[in-house]
Amino acid sequence: MYDAAIDTLPDPGDPEFAHRAGIILAGLRKLQASLSEAAGRSRVTPSVIVALSGVRSRYDELIETAANGPSATLGQRLYVARGRAKLSTKEAANGVGLRRDLIEAVEAEEPPTEDETAKIKDLIAALGG
Repeated sequence: MYDAAIDTLPDPGDPEFAHRAGIILAGLRKLQASLSEAAGRSRVTPSVIVALSGVRSRYDELIETAANGPSATLGQRLYVARGRAKLSTKEAANGVGLRRDLIEAVEAEEPPTEDETAKIKDLIAALGG
């Protein structure tokens, strides 16, 4: 279902791209959380692990495209910059004096305060994003 939705997205420069990609990314985050929970159980099957890997890969591909587009959100840019730098949310948060859960919330498109936004933008710039 998500593959089909991703395949029908307009060009990243299209004004509709950011909105439609955001909806898909939110759905992929929920699916990833469910699969991750299932993968943490003691009797998980290989198909769950394969599905989780596939969801994470599609999420990363789509958010990379979105983060490089003209309507990229702060959360998308942060996720990609942090991923490229191979930093965990905790490491990134510690680097700019923020909480781990705030970094996770921003990457899930929750709005930060102005002060938090400034720190996150500084982090993204420092990481080359």
